[in-house]
Amino acid sequence: MNCFVVFRSYKQEDESFCKKLLKNGVMSLINPTYNEILVRGITFEIPIFMIVIILILFGVPLIHSLLVMPIVASIIYITLYAKFLNKANEIQKEVSNIPRIYMSNNSSCFWVAEVYEKNSLNYSQQDQEYILMTEEEFNYSDIDISSYIKKIVGTIALCKNNRIPNGAWIKRLYVHKDYRKKSIGSFLLNVALEFSIMQGYNRVNIVISEYRKDAKKLCIRKGFELYLCYKKPVFRSLITMLVYELTYQINYYINENFMAIDPYYAYYILNS
Repeated sequence: MNCFVVFRSYKQEDESFCKKLLKNGVMSLINPTYNEILVRGITFEIPIFMIVIILILFGVPLIHSLLVMPIVASIIYITLYAKFLNKANEIQKEVSNIPRIYMSNNSSCFWVAEVYEKNSLNYSQQDQEYILMTEEEFNYSDIDISSYIKKIVGTIALCKNNRIPNGAWIKRLYVHKDYRKKSIGSFLLNVALEFSIMQGYNRVNIVISEYRKDAKKLCIRKGFELYLCYKKPVFRSLITMLVYELTYQINYYINENFMAIDPYYAYYILNS
């Protein structure tokens, strides 16, 4: 067995690795967001061009007038960077409190995807096939891991959604860019959804920005549907981004002919 991925619950020693992984995940969205803003930013491009024209009319040299555009673009990028860095720092503080936020009761949990790879320089992640397994399967496999190196490449969390009765949130879904297209994200979602079923949740929601297209497609393939769509300010009211809240409706089957969305009602019917 060359490479495999173990999906397990969070441990305290994972803190530094999860902080780095999730921070990189947040900061990696800066450039896609910035590029999209430049492409669609008519709301601020028109005023900039007007300022340039006014400067030219007042006798400012053309070269100096045109400097307004890169200056404004730089200000936007710096502002974006500061916002994303602030968000990354918030998530890092959350990671420090994972035991309290996600592991203190049975209604929530935090999982990691930990990859085991041969300690060799003669491989590429793109060429490897990864065997995916739960922690229980890993413990039963009796694999000798002495020649493996391991690292955390994915995360996901589930907690109670106080806004929706008997609902849950999926949070911190992220897979390292070098380990995507290997079903790791799909497996993480399965783990969280199976946990939500075991806890008797009726609905599971996840919030994804328009710039995380792959994550949105993955959730849609898993059966998530659009629940809400709204604009979130990025640069005051001038620049916004679309945010999608997707929902997964959990159905509880009693037999082939009956289905209920309430787990307690299904349990009552089954045992009556």
